[in-house]
Amino acid sequence: MSVKRSNGLSVVVSSVIFCLVFVIFSAVAEAVPTKLVVRAKANDAKFIGTAVGGFKVVVRNALSGEFLAQKALEGGTGNTKLIMKTPVSRDTVLSKGGAAKAEFVFDINEPVKLDIELIGPLGAGNNIHKESKTTWLIPGNDITKDGILFNLYGLIVHVYSPKPHEFYTQGSMVTIGAHVTPMCGCPVSPKFLWNSNKIKVMAQVFFKGKKVAEIPLHWANKISHFETTFSPKEVGGYKVVITASDSKNNQGVAITGFVVVPPKKYHKILGQ
Repeated sequence: MSVKRSNGLSVVVSSVIFCLVFVIFSAVAEAVPTKLVVRAKANDAKFIGTAVGGFKVVVRNALSGEFLAQKALEGGTGNTKLIMKTPVSRDTVLSKGGAAKAEFVFDINEPVKLDIELIGPLGAGNNIHKESKTTWLIPGNDITKDGILFNLYGLIVHVYSPKPHEFYTQGSMVTIGAHVTPMCGCPVSPKFLWNSNKIKVMAQVFFKGKKVAEIPLHWANKISHFETTFSPKEVGGYKVVITASDSKNNQGVAITGFVVVPPKKYHKILGQ
């Protein structure tokens, strides 16, 4: 009988120990909600967000490649005075004032190496970026404030004239115009923070594969608009490559084209 009682007691003790170990292990292994903030800022300009289409942000496990989350990066460009005029120290948080972000919360119980991919701004056309960064995310150690910050070089260049495959008559004057901004979409004009006189905008015109003109575009008395004119001499298709650059290593490119036809054909195409 004593042996039986001993064995029974051993079973009870073992069960209690198992439960205690399980509870302790569960407490240790409990997932901790941990924040990750991702932002993007234009080089020599402000934060990038909704006004230029926002970004797609994809987060993966950097070691396994496992997809973890995806969100849109949206919001405003931030505080102009703080970003562009106030002296910055190592403790300055530039994103104060509603700067665009994508915010994630991951439930993790151990450090995770993240691969963060940023695609955008989605309204930038040919000048969309696709960039990535890696970072460790440690349980309970939120990455907030400016967060993981992407600094994007470049200029957004959108052609508004000529429209792709637009028709012109032989000898007519073609307006070549482009809307040029920093990656944040911030306004460009003379004597402003982003001075139109300090942005070089050029149009290269190609006909039958050969460059037939290279013409500077100048500020067109409208925010972020640059224009020039070109008079095509021959009938056929033309390609126009517009480039923009500044002294801060920002560059952007846009491409369009147009067609030159004789007057009779031009009126026939338009139904006139």
